[in-house]
Amino acid sequence: MFVHKNQLEYLLNSDDYCSEAHRQAEVENLFLPAWHLGATKSELPNSGDFITVELFGFPVQIRNFNGQFFAYENICTHRHCLLSSEERGNSPTIRCQYHGWEFKEDGSTGRIPDARCFRPWDRDNSRLRVYRVETCGDLIFVALSDDAPPLREYLDPFCQTIEDYFSTPDWQLKDIWEYDCPANWKVPAENTLETYHIPCVHPKSFGGIYPSEPAINHILDERYTVIEYDTGEDPRLDVWQGRVAKWLGTEPTNIHVHRHIHPHTIIVTSSLFSYIVNYLPASPRMTRVRLRMYSYRGQKTNLWARYVAWVFAKFSRHTMRQIMQEDLGIFTDQQRGLETSRHPGVLGTREERIYVFHRWWMEHMGREIPSDFPSIEDSEFTENSKFTEDTEPTKESSTSDGDQLEPSC
Repeated sequence: MFVHKNQLEYLLNSDDYCSEAHRQAEVENLFLPAWHLGATKSELPNSGDFITVELFGFPVQIRNFNGQFFAYENICTHRHCLLSSEERGNSPTIRCQYHGWEFKEDGSTGRIPDARCFRPWDRDNSRLRVYRVETCGDLIFVALSDDAPPLREYLDPFCQTIEDYFSTPDWQLKDIWEYDCPANWKVPAENTLETYHIPCVHPKSFGGIYPSEPAINHILDERYTVIEYDTGEDPRLDVWQGRVAKWLGTEPTNIHVHRHIHPHTIIVTSSLFSYIVNYLPASPRMTRVRLRMYSYRGQKTNLWARYVAWVFAKFSRHTMRQIMQEDLGIFTDQQRGLETSRHPGVLGTREERIYVFHRWWMEHMGREIPSDFPSIEDSEFTENSKFTEDTEPTKESSTSDGDQLEPSC
């Protein structure tokens, strides 16, 4: 069920979706104090493995040193060249591609070619900047600021969920997808928070099924929102998901859960597949989407179970990408409309998670919220919530009416 009974105000304005000044303020106030999906342990299985990413204009290298994971500013302290421009690779040390300077695990300098040229040596000012790294399950997270809370505090109350659905050997990483979305980062984020667009945008991939309110449960918190959905209201999904689950040796369930940890982390789980997405603002009108998808492999080792797991992983990857490609088709027009619209906008009860996100955005951007707008503490917000703020929704605590995963960009 939805928490609100009536429509809600659209709190942001056009400038919030196209201003470079706003984007810079968002990076400073929303993203630098947050944790970001950097990579997975599955991508860096061997000592010396590394990947390079860019987070909000900061080049970062994430590396496996003897089973421990570290993140560094991917810029040499000598002449400011990128240490490596390769997306991924393996090397025993961090070595600059330009002049061959090498750096140790703690970021200090190692071998320097013709080092006597640099006497006297200023070792302290020659260290690489080392960023905070913490892991949860198979996922490796990076924080660019010391102001970020401990990772488990940031992910609370979903840490155990990540441990359960994003870890080996029962779950396997099956898709690494990174792409650019031609819109402000809030556009795909807001899209993934509501089911209202499904009939118009996803008539093929969802087969005409419009998630009904009785099958949905919304959980609203000032730090995150959740939608649970019982896909069993679609008899086709009910049948084939049950069969696949039994073939893989797990209990069949139709409960899909979609979580949004503000500002930009989406975590989706079901009994058979899961994925995590980050939306990173590359510019006011461009978003870098970083996604990792896992599929349930199960504990059965017979040939049939292995075949079913392989087929279902390919099917899940195809379906997920199809849904997101359909979403991508609308974002350019959404961005164009946002930039020129003179209407205030309005949110329906099916879009109430966007309202909570907007409130969080305004509070953390120092924007004043009108006093007559409902807050998280209002009884109107909490009267239908079936979970306490500090309790992760579980399959056992789901209502008989059901719950869902929403399509995400």
